Amino acid sequence: MSADNNTVDNPMTQIDYAERALEDRDTGTQSASALLSGLACGLGVVSLWFAPMIIGFVAIGCAILGLSIAGTRDRIGKIGLIMAVVGWLIGSTLAILLGRSVISIGLA
Repeated sequence: MSADNNTVDNPMTQIDYAERALEDRDTGTQSASALLSGLACGLGVVSLWFAPMIIGFVAIGCAILGLSIAGTRDRIGKIGLIMAVVGWLIGSTLAILLGRSVISIGLA
């Protein structure tokens, strides 16, 4: 075998490589949807212990907004909504059963 048989007619440029081998970048709406869903996940965890009726509703709102931006194909939006609702539900149940209220208004 000689080295002449291994010649390349047209070598790939960096632009050709980027178009063929690299994944497409996320759009701005996909990034915003992921950020809102991540925020909803974090707030859902926080609402387990601290002010579930306030933070939980904010988490659910962020999750719904992130899911509506992403559409039904995005998995992180669904996970964010589930975590926000579960955090709100468990946090509210614990707050009622333990009789604690982190945010309360003193009338006296």
